[in-house]
Amino acid sequence: MGREAWVGGLEEQRDGWRPRVDRDTMVSAVTELATHSYWPEWDRIRCPALVIRGANGTMPESEATQMKDRRPTTTTVHVIPDASHDVHLDQLAELYATVSAFLTGIGQGP
Repeated sequence: MGREAWVGGLEEQRDGWRPRVDRDTMVSAVTELATHSYWPEWDRIRCPALVIRGANGTMPESEATQMKDRRPTTTTVHVIPDASHDVHLDQLAELYATVSAFLTGIGQGP
């Protein structure tokens, strides 16, 4: 989950290094995410959920707040400072500590 995985997804082309992805597939995937509302699916989740967002990432704070507001007793929101969308690349240790603490708390029960 580090930078090596990202670099491994690159390929050298005549004009430099480029991601090894099919543009049309990527555009199609992003289009679905941008046009489909996933709130009905979110509302059906019954287990505890951890929402992690990078402080400098693409997820608006209002969206994370709405996730918590829709499921207040089962949703934990954590913001990782000095991280963008790729929290795992920017702050791996903080991400690990956050997920580990969350999972440990679940294992302890009420």
